[in-house]
Amino acid sequence: MRVENITQDRRTLQLAVSLQNNGSEEVEFLYSFLEVRDQDNNLLSSFTDSLPPSLPGDRQAYKGTIELFGPLPDSVRSVSIRLASYPDEKVKLQIDAIPIP
Repeated sequence: MRVENITQDRRTLQLAVSLQNNGSEEVEFLYSFLEVRDQDNNLLSSFTDSLPPSLPGDRQAYKGTIELFGPLPDSVRSVSIRLASYPDEKVKLQIDAIPIP
């Protein structure tokens, strides 16, 4: 998982992300289990758009967005993202301390 771009307005924060499977087996995700937390480990409300439910082992990058909704507190300086494969949680994706402009 990679963050390509961050955009923010008063009500939302959007993270443009890409996912790529460099393995040979397909990996499935349930994005309802996606965790986005601030630097103080507070869970933030989020949803995804345009990310595939499964990643084939084709080394292709798939792009989408993670959107944090509701007014973000001014105290949010960075976020961390965590997502595990479903149902086995064998693949764990994590990016820590993404700075918020």
